[in-house]
Amino acid sequence: MQDQPPYNEQELLRQLAEGSEDAFRVLFHAYRHKLYAYILKLSGSAETASDTVNEIFLRIWQRREQAEQIGNLGSYLFRMAHNEAYQIFRRRAKETLILAELQKEKGMQAGFEGEDRVTHREVLAFIREAVNKLTNQQKQVFLLSREQGMRLAEIAERLQISERTVKNHMTSAMKFLREEMRGQYGDLATILLLLYPLAETPAFHAAL
Repeated sequence: MQDQPPYNEQELLRQLAEGSEDAFRVLFHAYRHKLYAYILKLSGSAETASDTVNEIFLRIWQRREQAEQIGNLGSYLFRMAHNEAYQIFRRRAKETLILAELQKEKGMQAGFEGEDRVTHREVLAFIREAVNKLTNQQKQVFLLSREQGMRLAEIAERLQISERTVKNHMTSAMKFLREEMRGQYGDLATILLLLYPLAETPAFHAAL
């Protein structure tokens, strides 16, 4: 049985609707880490996760007069987080399509069909080579998260380290991998890393 929170959430929402900054602060601290972990898992970007959490709570504050109408705040916040992540991926997909059109206009598409499989293998090989340059724990955390889909808490339990340490390793790993790939793939580096767990799917191929 889960422990009940040490506060009355509906009462805090009522106070928030009346403009209470203290109520807002309590709710922010109660949910920010959970939302951050959720968005980080979806996006693979600590910066995106942090910015999205801030954006979500900014909207909550801007709409605070309606706060009392929220039935289940946890479900409401995670639905917002999911929708935000979806919009992020839509924007990135649109940017990828624009890049593809630019390539086509420059005549870079010629011969693509006969060479795409080699290109995909080369990208995967590049990512895996970069992953092998990570420290041992960074590599373990990255692979458990991105290839096995484990949550921060599960990784922490598996490796017998704290969730904060897991988060720090993941952030450092993603920063290193982006820098390694940026020199080779430019602005596509982040997208290719995001799609890495889907590397054998058409979505990964489309990013190229």
